[in-house]
Amino acid sequence: MSTKTISHFQWIIDLLFPLQCLNCSQENTWLCNRCKIELISILANHCAFCEAKTLFGNTCTTCRKRHYLDGAVSCVPYANPLIQTLIHAWKYSGVKEVTKYISEFVQHALAKEHKKIQAQSSKILDTGITKHHLPALSTIPPILTNQYILLNPIPLHPKKQKERGFNQAQVLARDLALTKSNYKEVQFLDRAKKTTSQATLQGYDRAINISNAFIIREHEKISIKGKHIVIVDDVITTGGTIDACAKLLKTAGAASVWALTAAYGHPIK
Repeated sequence: MSTKTISHFQWIIDLLFPLQCLNCSQENTWLCNRCKIELISILANHCAFCEAKTLFGNTCTTCRKRHYLDGAVSCVPYANPLIQTLIHAWKYSGVKEVTKYISEFVQHALAKEHKKIQAQSSKILDTGITKHHLPALSTIPPILTNQYILLNPIPLHPKKQKERGFNQAQVLARDLALTKSNYKEVQFLDRAKKTTSQATLQGYDRAINISNAFIIREHEKISIKGKHIVIVDDVITTGGTIDACAKLLKTAGAASVWALTAAYGHPIK
């Protein structure tokens, strides 16, 4: 895309979306400080596939029998009007600058949960209760610990990315990777075919839609084995798309595969 084309595109964006808070219209910012405070994280505490209650959004025991994703750390219900507004402007209206605010929100949500886990662990140990009463380390998402994490954004099909101008999951993963020394952005997967949104489909159609939608980059397979991989996306709904990626990564030897999303919807049964 030429500089002239980019400038023209940006002019259209500025015309349609003048720089003002997407929530209250305060000028000179996409999200003012007052509205930023209103966006409070409520991390998912249920299985991404069936809504069974789990500690950190872990995939429940039943769903583990037929799914590959270890769990999903998701920061706020998509029903929240403000997160809906931000994601819509970011994803569908080309306001790439929203990345900063989504990233800050996700970082804050993770830090708050990490702090809570540490406080709970210290409190339990101080009471003299044995370590067996602490959550098993394997149940805590690696991204909520200090382990080395590979952030892999959900890839868009090249045609879709060209239409949209950027991959929102990729710019989010890239921004997050700059915030901590134990985060690294990677791209192990490519999208092999265009798909319909899983949330609009039912049962068998979902399986057909996502079948063979992703492929692993052959030269990256050696980098996957034994690693903790976090698949980054904006929203998780049915979990089918992310689970298809998790299957490939687990088959290639990943130690764990979790999802990290800004928002979560309820699975369609």
